[in-house]
Formats: sequence, C-alpha cells, structure tokens
Amino acid sequence: MYVGRIVVVGRARGRSFVAYRVSSRSFPNRIAQVSGKGITISPLNPADLVKNPYISYSCIRTADGLAVVSNGTHTDMITERIEDGQSPGDAMALSLLAFGHERDELDTPRIAGAVQGERAWLGIASKEELRVKQFGLDEDSALMVATYEKTDFQAISLSAEDSAGMARRAYELSFERPVCAAAAMASSAEDGGGFVLAAYNPD
Repeated sequence: MYVGRIVVVGRARGRSFVAYRVSSRSFPNRIAQVSGKGITISPLNPADLVKNPYISYSCIRTADGLAVVSNGTHTDMITERIEDGQSPGDAMALSLLAFGHERDELDTPRIAGAVQGERAWLGIASKEELRVKQFGLDEDSALMVATYEKTDFQAISLSAEDSAGMARRAYELSFERPVCAAAAMASSAEDGGGFVLAAYNPD
C-alpha cells in the first residue's frame, strides 16, 4: 500500500518521540539531514524544486521540551506559534488552517504531529476537512497519520531504543516506496533534557 508521507508520535523507553518518513512516487531522490534543532528534507537535484516547491522543508523542529513533525513548511509556523505561547493544539489547528492542503495535482493533505511530555497531538488538513486531536501517550504506544489511505489517526507499532533506531524503524514500515526517514526522541533528564535528532538515508 502506498500512503505517501507518514507522521508518527509516540512514547518508548519512557521517552516521547516523533518520527517522519518520506514515501514518494514522483520525487524519490531526496535526503533527510539534521540541521541544528531540526531535520530538513531536500532534493538531491535542486532543479526538482522548479517542478514541485513542496518537496523541500523542515520535517522536524524541536524547542524546550517539545518536538514538532510535519510534511511541509507548516512545521516552522507550528513551532514558532508554540514558542510565542500558544498551546500545541491551537498552534497546529491555526497553522493547518492558514496553509490548507497542498495545491498540487493530488491535493495532498498537510499532516502534523507534536509531543510534549506525555501528551501528543496529530493534525491533518485535506481538501475536505481539518482535524486536530490531543492524545495521552501510554508507554510503548504510537499513533500515525499519512497523506494517503491512512488519513485517520490510528495506532501503529513503532519502537526503538534511540532516535537513530527510531528513524530506521520508520523507514522500514511496511508501506510502499520509502525514500528517507527522521526522528526526534526526548533525552533523559540526566542528559539535560531536550531531544536527540537522527536522520536515516538508505545507502
């Protein structure tokens, strides 16, 4: 099954995490790269941006005690609204409303997730609807939303010991046409808090 881009929020090993996977039929030549407090998705050939401006963006950004994940530039707006004092749910809803779905030939939905402590949020803005929901995170639980087919918020099995393992596990999810993946997992309090970032690009 081809589901397009995938956003996951969850909790494993007592730490909250977000994960992201690019699946693509049209633009498979892309990589995930850690950059400062975030992770970016970029085409290997910059000329591809002329064909589709939606293929390069920050897929994960982190702030104090918070990680945001999405399939587009709305990652930045959500994070910045939260840093300005909005709740994650409000920031996600307002950002998805402002951007709406992507204006491409498939009317691709914008999807997003966030984790803060033991709480998580998922959101989707499609041509037909906008939904944002808050969840409590149980230990060893995860929830996902994708751009196609899996557009409901649903439980998924995804777990790893660290962010590098989580990114690889996200890449290995049993959906078609994986390209690259990324993850951010909260570090332990003993390590000073914050999130550890990782990208996975197949050889």
